[in-house]
Amino acid sequence: MFSVLIFIIVLAIVGRWVHGWSTAGPALAPHYEAEIARLRGEVDELSAQVVRLSDEQQFMMRLLTSGENRADPELPPANEETA
Repeated sequence: MFSVLIFIIVLAIVGRWVHGWSTAGPALAPHYEAEIARLRGEVDELSAQVVRLSDEQQFMMRLLTSGENRADPELPPANEETA
């Protein structure tokens, strides 16, 4: 019973933190709003790059794991004239 009460209190605090402590906040200056918009764009670009890198990593891991089943090719015999 006590743990349920604690859970509800924590859930309420997290909900207030996520949705903001007050409904009306102070207005930001226009240069701050422009900077926030620029930062949001940068974050969107970074998240797209992270997704791309994650896809590339999954592809490489798939290639590496599928290559384990193949036998290693033997090297051709060395040419004594070039050695």
